[in-house]
Parts: sequence; C-alpha cells; structure tokens
Amino acid sequence: MFSRFRLALCFALLVALALVIPVFAGGWAVITLDELPTGVVAGESFTVGFTVLQHGRTPLPGLDPTITATLLKEQFVVHAEAEGEPGHYTAMLSFPKEGEWRWSIQAFTMDQPMPTLSVAAPIAGSISEPVAQTDPVQNVSVSPLWIAGGLALAIGLISLLMAIQRKSRLAMALTGLCLVVGVASFVAVPAIPEVEAQSKSSAETSSTSSISQVELGRQLFVAKGCITCHVNQRVGNSDEYWTIEMGAPNLSVYANDPDVLRTRLKDPSAVKADTKMPNLGLNKEEIEALVAFLNSR
Repeated sequence: MFSRFRLALCFALLVALALVIPVFAGGWAVITLDELPTGVVAGESFTVGFTVLQHGRTPLPGLDPTITATLLKEQFVVHAEAEGEPGHYTAMLSFPKEGEWRWSIQAFTMDQPMPTLSVAAPIAGSISEPVAQTDPVQNVSVSPLWIAGGLALAIGLISLLMAIQRKSRLAMALTGLCLVVGVASFVAVPAIPEVEAQSKSSAETSSTSSISQVELGRQLFVAKGCITCHVNQRVGNSDEYWTIEMGAPNLSVYANDPDVLRTRLKDPSAVKADTKMPNLGLNKEEIEALVAFLNSR
C-alpha cells in the first residue's frame, strides 16, 4: 500500500513539473486584445484582433490561435489568422444567439479568458422585403415670423378695404406698410423641414449608455493581458486567469498618483528604463479607465 502511495506521489510531482517547466522555460505569453468588442448583435459578424507576445515583449508569429465561445451548453471555435505586424492575428466572429457569452483566446501555451461578452438580440424587423422608394413627405414647421406675417397681411387687407371706403391717406399708408411686412416675413424665412429637425434632435439625444470607467478598466485589465503578470483580486474570479507573476507586483491593493499611472501606462520605459512591462499602445480612453480601476476601492 505504501508503494502505491509513493507511486501516486511521484505521478503528481511529474504532472506538476510538466505544468511548471514550460513557464520557466519561456513557454508563456501575454495575449493583448486590440480593443474590447462593443455593440455585438447576434447573427452579425465582426472582427477581433489581438497580439501574442512571449513574456509580454517578443512577438510570436507562425501560431495557429483559436477563439472558443461558450453559452451554457452551446459552444463554437474559430481559428485566427496572421494579419499585419508579426505576432498579430485576427478572427471573424458571429454569435448565433443573444446572451452573456464567455470566450477565451488560445495561443502558444496560453488559454486566456476574456471579459464576458454581452450579445444583443437582432432588432425585430431589421431584415424586411425591399420597399419601393418614394420621395419622403416633409412636414414644414411653422415659424413665428410666418404667423406674424400672416396677421400683418390680414390686417393690411382689412385696412385696405377701410382705406378705399373712407379714402384716407393715412389708412392707405398703414395698409401698405402691413402688406410689405407680411410679404417680407414670408420671403425672409425659408421652410425648415421637420424631418431635418427631428434627425438633429434624435442625434443629440440618442447617446448610448456606457459602462462606468472603473468597470471598463476592469475589463481592459483582462483584455490587455495585465492579469497575466499582475495579481489583482479586484478583477473578480481572478482564479480563472493564469497569472504568471514572475516578480510583477500584486495590484490588489495598489494605488498611485493618477499622473504617474498615466505616464507608466502610456510609456512604461519612460518611468523605468529597464522595465519588463511592455508598451501596449493604449489610447487615452483606455489609460483613463485603467487609472480609475487601479485606484478604485
């Protein structure tokens, strides 16, 4: 019985070594998503781009990455292809139904989960039979000057009748003035299509609701590969991610001056010349979101 225990222990050690050795032998990489997918609708295709960097620094070309997406018992796998710079890959995705999809990217020795993707249902009636095109009927909005002009014309006509009956020069002069004002008001103010006014109003008020900066930063912390090197319990379900650490600080209770963080995220080598942290090419919005997340409580 003791020999069986030793055999099982040796087997467990061999399995552990098989998992650990590739890491210390350079068998790990950082997968950095180009950008978080937004506005994803079921049945509509969109492109996902990402970069694979060994140790977060060296591009890895010649890989055959895959993307696996899962919703309950439904799952599909898509192969990515090399595109652009070495180590950069793209894949075309199309989710078959709406829901909260879990997805991950497999490349090199990594299987990196990405933030859960909310896929919206197709808009009802978005696909319909073609309808014969006709010129739209535009409702013309009524200008206040038109109302004033109409009143001036009405008063002018009434005054004209009175002036003719009484043969009053003053009445005729006032009549002429009212008629001039009325005609001028119609000529000066062009018709404003109501359709145009409505489109402008809808464009101004139809702002899409967005997630908070802290939540966006949390998702970017995962999508940009920060979680691969840094432990951060604020990510939520952090045990689902493969964090190598390799000397990188634990950011679970980390906070710093926003300006310092902005500089480090924009160009890590500007803060520390021999840093191992890669330049992820973050834009201003992504940097601000990450700063908000790192300084959140």
